Amino acid sequence: MPSESAAPKKAKLYRNPKVMVLALNAMLVMLGFGLVGPSLSFYLIALEGGLTQPPGPGYTVPNEVVAQYSVIFGVMMAAFMATRTLLARFWGGISDEYGRKPLLLTGLVGYVLLLFAFGAAQNWIHLLLIRAGQGVVSAMVWPVAQAALMDIVGSKARGEGLGLYMMVSSTGYIIGPGLGGFLYNFSRDVLLLPVPHVFRVPYYIAAAIVLPSVFLTFIILDETAPAKNDESGVEVVIDNGPALVQIPAEPIEETEDEMNPKTRRLVNVLYIMAATDGIAMGLGQPLFQLYLMSRITTDIGLLGLIISGAGAIGMFFSIPSGRYADRHGRKGLAVSGAIGARLSLGVLPLTSTIPQTSGVWVAQSAGMAVSQPAMRALQADIVPWHLRGKLFGTIQAFFNAGATLGPLVGGGLFAFFSLTTLQLGPLSIGGVVIPFWIAAVLGIISALLVWFFVDETHPTKIVEADDEAVIDAT
Repeated sequence: MPSESAAPKKAKLYRNPKVMVLALNAMLVMLGFGLVGPSLSFYLIALEGGLTQPPGPGYTVPNEVVAQYSVIFGVMMAAFMATRTLLARFWGGISDEYGRKPLLLTGLVGYVLLLFAFGAAQNWIHLLLIRAGQGVVSAMVWPVAQAALMDIVGSKARGEGLGLYMMVSSTGYIIGPGLGGFLYNFSRDVLLLPVPHVFRVPYYIAAAIVLPSVFLTFIILDETAPAKNDESGVEVVIDNGPALVQIPAEPIEETEDEMNPKTRRLVNVLYIMAATDGIAMGLGQPLFQLYLMSRITTDIGLLGLIISGAGAIGMFFSIPSGRYADRHGRKGLAVSGAIGARLSLGVLPLTSTIPQTSGVWVAQSAGMAVSQPAMRALQADIVPWHLRGKLFGTIQAFFNAGATLGPLVGGGLFAFFSLTTLQLGPLSIGGVVIPFWIAAVLGIISALLVWFFVDETHPTKIVEADDEAVIDAT
């Protein structure tokens, strides 16, 4: 039996450099994308001639114009998810066999180059091709980064580790939209740039922001893939006083086809859940932007603040919910948070003022922040460690397949229903509620699949000198 000195050095979760570089990478990427988020739909319409002057306070884009370009916008969003879907499992499997770090570096460099290309686009075809390229590099980064994180933190801190990861990464997306709105206003009011050049500045700034993540990954992150470590195997943790001791196990030879029937059933449920949730998310993503610009406001600076504010409030739920999931179980939080978020999405098209829209979006953000650390920890508990990259990639591929279909359907539904009115007894409601309600119902179905078909996973209770301690399982 190995001695205590054979154990990996105990490290604070919040001081582990490999955990933090993964989180910071995600933050910088999300910050870059947050910068361009509020103006993306406007940029598309401007490149196609639907806008002749920079948008601002005091008017909205006519419903007819938004409906005209909603299908193209949906196709553009779907292109990103389509390439990500095709490659997520492939890159995940490659990372298991050949290593996580090379893929992460390649994907991050790709993000930088494609953001520069986005700023130089001339028409919707360019946007479509660039979005497809972003899907390729996204498939290299996100599933692989999450697999690397799970490799590092070990099973006892998955919920809190994911909560930290999501909180830090969400900080980028929280800051990004507000900063992006400021950059747009600066380009419009100070630089006096015309359409479409007024929309280009945030993309170049975003590329510069993502660039440091390449150097952080190259310098700090070690390889974590099972095939690249000598002591791959089951993590066995025992209570040995103030330290946690990891006992190396024999290498695992089990393949994906040889998983036990219970694990196979649970993984299959995760696949179905991911696809359903992906459709719901894919529907909602373009709908939110199209609804705001046609019904609420075209003040991009204000839109950025709304998105940033909602994200900031939601962020504070991530780590507490992750800790709760580690100590009391994952499933309840994962399901209740998801249902709350989807119900909020269904209410969104009934809002008509900025305060109303902001309040509903805050509820949506909080629900997702509660749900996601627990949901991803639940997935990590179910998926065998040595297949984590491949199966995380597969789960992501099912989600992405749904998220590819969602924008295509959502863009078409918005184009049709946004110009109609529903008569529900004495009430007249804009037909735009239909795609939002479809998205909400599908999201709730996804959560209920987890509730009825996935077993709770209770982490083993252990005694530690410091409950913030975590093994670096690599």
